[in-house]
Amino acid sequence: MPGSVSVDSTVSAKLGDQIDGISATTARKRDYTKMDAVEIPLAKIHSARSSSSEDNLSETFSAGSISSGTATDAVVGDDQSPPKSSSVNIPDMFSSIMSVEPLINPHYEKIKPQADAWAAMIYNLDEKMARRNAKADFAYMNAIWAPHADEEAYRMMVDWHHWVFAFDDQFDEGHLSDDSDLAQEEIDATIAIMSNDHPPISKENNPIRHVFQTTWKRLQKRAGLGLLRQVEIQRTQRKLTIDEYIDFRRQSIGAMPSCSLVEYACDIKISQSVLDHPSIVECEKISADLVYLVNDVLSLRKDIEYGVEHNLIILLKKQGLSEQQAVDKIEDMLDDCYRRWYRALAEMPVWGEEIDREALKYVDGCRNIALGNLYWSYKSGRYLKDEGPQVRATRVLNLPAWEPVV
Repeated sequence: MPGSVSVDSTVSAKLGDQIDGISATTARKRDYTKMDAVEIPLAKIHSARSSSSEDNLSETFSAGSISSGTATDAVVGDDQSPPKSSSVNIPDMFSSIMSVEPLINPHYEKIKPQADAWAAMIYNLDEKMARRNAKADFAYMNAIWAPHADEEAYRMMVDWHHWVFAFDDQFDEGHLSDDSDLAQEEIDATIAIMSNDHPPISKENNPIRHVFQTTWKRLQKRAGLGLLRQVEIQRTQRKLTIDEYIDFRRQSIGAMPSCSLVEYACDIKISQSVLDHPSIVECEKISADLVYLVNDVLSLRKDIEYGVEHNLIILLKKQGLSEQQAVDKIEDMLDDCYRRWYRALAEMPVWGEEIDREALKYVDGCRNIALGNLYWSYKSGRYLKDEGPQVRATRVLNLPAWEPVV
């Protein structure tokens, strides 16, 4: 682990896990054709398209803004016809525990323009990119995540998302997507920021790290000692099966670290022993599963267009399922998430009034993360552009012509 990290933090540990998870996710993109046999070094990423994080920031930062990547090449043999465009019927993802009407944080209308303007200033976005970032509307997602958070905590969450999407896009579609050395430097430098003695980083020197540092400092200021424990990063070699893919997606999707952010923002008073109970841990996992399953469905068209293969539907198609069969498998997995949720609640102990109240607030927060991601995914345009309302109403997702590279 780089640097000396003296802070003892559940939040920092989970944020560190997310940083490392992004590296794991990007590493998997090297070869997704043989998921059961590919060796994946978690700490390695890929090779760079440019020399600094500032250079490509305006091209990689905001939703719908992708400067790199190429469409998936269709594999067409001599005796095959070219693939045709198609459509799939997607699940009703607003069912069961996701059927509730979300509450919206009352500070949303005030904080959104402030946070958007701040991000545009820090990242030096031009007018077009600033509009795209505003349309991405991270404030809306966080308003559902933490509907009862006060103004200060809610603003920190929005700013944190302005960091995490910028950070992630560097690896996903930007200049770090194929330079392992430069990518590892970025990961190590980001983790080092969490040390108490790290010098200030100016927005002129590195805007992405500056945003992370300021949000991290604000989180530290209000986080209780019971919330804090030391960051640990594990880097190993892995062979990815479908089960391991699912586990990696839980880590890299950001939902599990986000549970700690909701705990902070909603001022939930919960002990580590309660957080460690299997029912609470299961609710965290279900939240992460709901986030990545929704993302893999709604991002499918964009992933196909840009050749991004870390998508469970693409993986299932490589293993012989049709597009619709793969989507139907996702629907079964969503239904299983709902059953797991109710089982987890049924198996939760009765701790007493005060602990039970905080525990229920925490699991509601876990559910709100998945709920906010679902509503935001249809609204923001990141995956569906302006077609979100139509896709939600018809549950039909049109796909370009494609075949996975094998």
